[in-house]
Amino acid sequence: MKKVYHFFDLLIKLGAYVAGSLIMLTTLMVFYEVVSRSFFHKPTSWATELSIYAVIGSCFLGSAYAVRTYSHITVDLLINAVNDRVKTILAYLTNSLGLLFSIILTVYSYLHVMKTFALGVTSSSLLRIPMYIPESFLPIGGGLLCIAFIMQLIDGGIHEGGEHI
Repeated sequence: MKKVYHFFDLLIKLGAYVAGSLIMLTTLMVFYEVVSRSFFHKPTSWATELSIYAVIGSCFLGSAYAVRTYSHITVDLLINAVNDRVKTILAYLTNSLGLLFSIILTVYSYLHVMKTFALGVTSSSLLRIPMYIPESFLPIGGGLLCIAFIMQLIDGGIHEGGEHI
C-alpha cells in the first residue's frame, strides 16, 4: 500500500511540474507575442490561444498539488477557534466534500471531452485545434484532485492555518 501511496504522490508532483512548465511556456509565448507585435508589427495567430490553454492546464494540473501542500486559499478563522477533535472532524468533512466535488468534476468533464471528441469540435481560430486536447486538462486535473483528497482522507491530519505569507 505504501508503494501505491508513493506512486500517487509522485503523480501529483508530476502534475505540478507540468503545471509549472506550462506557466513558463505561457510566459515565453506572451513575451514573444509582445516583442513580435510591438517591435516588428507582426502579431502571431497562435500565442494568445495557446497561452490561454496553457494557463487553464496549469490551473487544473496544479490544483491537486495545492491541496496536498495546503497551498490553496483557506479561511481558517473557525479552524483556529476550535479544539483538535473538532478540527479533525472538520478536516474529514471538508476533504470528503472536496472528494465529492472532484468526482463530479472528473465524471462530467470526461463525458464532455468524449462528446467533443466524437463530434470533432475544433477551435474557431486559424489553428483549428481539436478542442478535446485542451479540454482534457479538466478530467486529468479532476482525477488528480480525487487522488489528492483520498490521500488527505488517508492522512487524516489537522492542518494549522496561517503558515503562508
